[in-house]
Amino acid sequence: MEKKDVHSMKKQRGLIFGLGLAALIGLSTREANAAPMTLTVFLNNVSVFTAVGTNTTVTANVTALNAALIGTGYSFSSLAGGSNFPGSSGSVGGFISDSGNLSLAQGGIGGVLKIVVSESGFTAPVSGTGSVLSSTATANYSGAAAGSAGPPLGPSYQTYTGSFTDTTPLTVTNSPIIQLANGTASDGHTASTSSSVPVYVTPYTLSSTTIIDLATIAGSTSKANNVFTGKTSLVTHAIPEPASLVMMLTGMPLPLVVMGLFRRRRAAA
Repeated sequence: MEKKDVHSMKKQRGLIFGLGLAALIGLSTREANAAPMTLTVFLNNVSVFTAVGTNTTVTANVTALNAALIGTGYSFSSLAGGSNFPGSSGSVGGFISDSGNLSLAQGGIGGVLKIVVSESGFTAPVSGTGSVLSSTATANYSGAAAGSAGPPLGPSYQTYTGSFTDTTPLTVTNSPIIQLANGTASDGHTASTSSSVPVYVTPYTLSSTTIIDLATIAGSTSKANNVFTGKTSLVTHAIPEPASLVMMLTGMPLPLVVMGLFRRRRAAA
């Protein structure tokens, strides 16, 4: 084999080695950026409660939360968030969600509650064509007075907003989903919205914000109640990252490829 060919092969190996090492460093950095889910509750724009969970779930201590809401008439029987961290490819993508059961006692003064669930460090799906941020929310009222569309919105209502932020930072926020109670004994609502997402850089953050303001039906002896859910998902047609590209071309896991390149370089030295 000519010296020219040997030199060319060494340059190609060096390039592949560099790509593999950079991918490993990138993956390690993304893992380091992983953060647990957080759930924060605001009352009239003042933070009154925060819970920190794992990478896939966060659950509020409702005893502590309800103590923070004493005097309002509000009480939660459940409140939690979830995700599929660090995300996935295909039709599932990366998602974050929240769910809860909120009541307002007859005669309670209520107020505007804002529930924010957020998590950073998602690494899948990677950026591609046709990326979409989708949000879906449900509100199931009982015993709640009819809401007012405003503006401003009047009790009883719920709004849900999902948002995405990458490291550049690029931010995409879906239009709020507004769901008004209709004042009947029982009424349920489901709605969705979505936005296109341009080219982005992982890792990224997903957040969901649910705002609720309840009022009881005048003259009723029943409490007002809302059982709610919200979910925001990022789905895209993925373009392979360097690590995925190496595996696709060689059929071998990236660490084995890098180890093989190390050995070849030592043998050639």
